[in-house]
Amino acid sequence: MNKAVEVDIAIIGGGITGLWLLNQLRQQGFSTVLLESATLGGEQTHKSQGIIHGGIKFALQGAMTTAAESIADMPNVWRACLEGKGALDLREVPILSQHQYLWTTSAITSKLAGFFASVMLKGNVKSLDHAEFPSIFQDPQFKGQLYSLDEMVIDVHALIRELVKPNQDVIFKIDPIQENQLELDEHNRVISFEIHAAPMQPLSLKAKKYIFAAGAGNEIILKKLTNAPVGMQLRPLHMVIAKHDFPYEVYAHCLGLSAAPRVTITTHRTADGKYAWYIGGQIAEEGVKRDATEQIAAARQELQELFPWLDFSTVSLATFMINRAEVMQPGGKRPDSCYFKDIENTIIAWPTKLAFAPLLADQIVAYLQSENIKSNKPDIREMRAWPIPAFARPMWDQLL
Repeated sequence: MNKAVEVDIAIIGGGITGLWLLNQLRQQGFSTVLLESATLGGEQTHKSQGIIHGGIKFALQGAMTTAAESIADMPNVWRACLEGKGALDLREVPILSQHQYLWTTSAITSKLAGFFASVMLKGNVKSLDHAEFPSIFQDPQFKGQLYSLDEMVIDVHALIRELVKPNQDVIFKIDPIQENQLELDEHNRVISFEIHAAPMQPLSLKAKKYIFAAGAGNEIILKKLTNAPVGMQLRPLHMVIAKHDFPYEVYAHCLGLSAAPRVTITTHRTADGKYAWYIGGQIAEEGVKRDATEQIAAARQELQELFPWLDFSTVSLATFMINRAEVMQPGGKRPDSCYFKDIENTIIAWPTKLAFAPLLADQIVAYLQSENIKSNKPDIREMRAWPIPAFARPMWDQLL
């Protein structure tokens, strides 16, 4: 029989949801461990652009949607944490830009003038005078309008490190979980969970609640459930990285004619001191139909059209795919908010967006407190020699 590890809560998944939860649960006195089979912040989290959305992105057709309203308060929640006044102290996390900008053509600006006037009254959007434009938009060839959004951009990799820092004693690297390591009874209750980390001896993990916060990795528990009351969907993106020597930091959405921005750009410093523009938006959504060569060609053309005063012929570009894992929705639509489901002694969770992580953690912590889980003395002695996972490397340093 394997030796046992006993805790109140076991979190499976070291992305933004798992790490944020780990911090708040330990603050509330729950004995908690976090298990990660790859890298900390890997998969979806470190591939985020770091934008703390406030909802305008989801209302680009001129009407405030349910998704926009759900996320509207998230910038304030994050700002409190970044100032050391929120649920977590994130004062050491760099803010790359205090605002994400939105730029438009004159025709689209006119079309949505009433909408922008309404949201500006709420303080979410500010129309900028030419003198206030970021330097890249100061060129005479730029003829559009620029708005400042109440959406900061943060350094996601630094965020991951800050969330890990106070918890290194309870974060462990494990081997990828196989189906035979999880045993559930006929009521979908986890009755046995064996964890491995070669060359260590396997252990039996006993928890009052198992929280699966592993994004696409939640598939392992979904497969084990009988008549699963929840499902998962994957929505792909084909993201672009442009590495260059331009002296411009861009944090902006370009408003097109669809519900998604034409492009969304954030800027990040590479290991060799250059700038990388990280590009999503409509080009990433439509790019799933293109291979890497086609996507690079499309991105180069799009950038040249949007910034005709710059020469992109020598810019280095690379692409990669992201599978956004979310709770299943009718027709595969994007969920309006974060989501979790309690099934016996298991919780399955997806944040949907980076910005929703604090809200999801608050909801799960409140739910666990309502369950009146009585904390016993944890026993994780057998894991003291187990390794801690490595941090995910930025994609711009991996690919370019």
